[in-house]
This record gives sequence, structure tokens and C-alpha cells, in this order.
Amino acid sequence: MNEVKAHQVEASRTASKQVIMQKVLNWFVISLLVATIGAAVGNSLDPSWFIPLVILEFVFLIAAILVRRSKTANRTWGFPLLLGFAFVTGLMTGPTLTYFFTAGAGMAVLLAFVTASVTFTVLGFVGAKMKKDLQFLSSALFAALIILVLFSLFGLFVPIGGMTTIIAGFGTLLFSVYILFDFNQIMKRDVSLDDVPMLSLSLYLDFLNLFLYLLQLFAGSRD
Repeated sequence: MNEVKAHQVEASRTASKQVIMQKVLNWFVISLLVATIGAAVGNSLDPSWFIPLVILEFVFLIAAILVRRSKTANRTWGFPLLLGFAFVTGLMTGPTLTYFFTAGAGMAVLLAFVTASVTFTVLGFVGAKMKKDLQFLSSALFAALIILVLFSLFGLFVPIGGMTTIIAGFGTLLFSVYILFDFNQIMKRDVSLDDVPMLSLSLYLDFLNLFLYLLQLFAGSRD
């Protein structure tokens, strides 16, 4: 009897996880659509908006960290925060994409998007179905992210030949692993419907960063 009950509990938990995963993916797609609208609007913005948008993006990130730690705030501010952040990042990404299209690198943009989409789908499926819990990678991934940020800042002030390609390659690898990790953790951790907006935000950031680093790689190889 206990075994039957345990099996029923596990089946219910799996079903619940599938519902949460579906909602996370739905809101991930919605965030991409909102970012696309933001990108279209961003093309008409004056360059003087860049610094305020960067500051606003950091404000959203800090707010996301605070909201994720509070279940109550998550229910109230989770979805507005997700959509607002997607729109702001879209505003900033729009001019970048326009630059590549104007420079004749439209094929690099298309190739980066297709590659990012396929990579996201494949690694997401593998991460969600993987039996092994990848929680042990958490600290290593965060450390790698810090290293990536530091090297990116270093590359801005001290240009070195090939540095951009190295950083883009490292960023591509890192966020590919992050996709695997985040999907895995959605299935392995105790999450609820209240966590959906912040989980969707994590996946959105994974995809956006993977796309941008792939774009750097493909545009660089084109040159």
C-alpha cells in the first residue's frame, strides 16, 4: 500500500513539474515577443538613451534578485518584472541588430538566432530529462560568469587581438551549460507556480546571452 501511495505522490509531483515547465516555457516565449517589440522601438531611440537604459537594466536585475527571494513579492511583481526587463533588453538589442544588418551581416544574425534556438531546444530537453541533479555545478557556473564579466570589462579597456573571439566563445559555452543547468534545476528543485516568472527570466537571459555571443562569433568569422 505504501509503495502504491509513494508511486501516486511521485506521479502527481511529475505532473505538477510538467505544468510548471509548460508555463515557464510559455512565458519565456512571451518574453521573447516583448523583447522583439522593444527591439523595434529601440531602433528609433537616440543614442543618448544608452546609459539610462543600462542603468535601468541593472535596476531590473537587482529587483529580480530581491523578488526571487520573496514568494509574496514574486506573486505581485514577478510577471511585470519579467516583461519590463524583456522590453528594456529589447530596446538595447535593437540598435545592435540594426548595426549588423547595416554592415551586411544579416546572415550572421539569422544564423546566430537559428543556432541559439536549436541549442536551447536540445540542451533544454536534455537538461529536463537528465536523471542526474546538476546542482553541484552552481558555484562553478557562477564563478565562470564572474570571470566572463571581468574579461569582458578588461577587453573594453585593453583591446587585444583575438580577445573578442575568445570571450564570445567562452560566453557561448558558458550559457549553453547554463541552459542545461537551469532546465535541470526546474525539474530537480522544489519549485511552484509562484516561481514561474523568475524561472522564465533565467531562461530568457540564457537564450539572449547565447544569441548575442553566437552573433559575435559568426560576425567575427565573417570578417
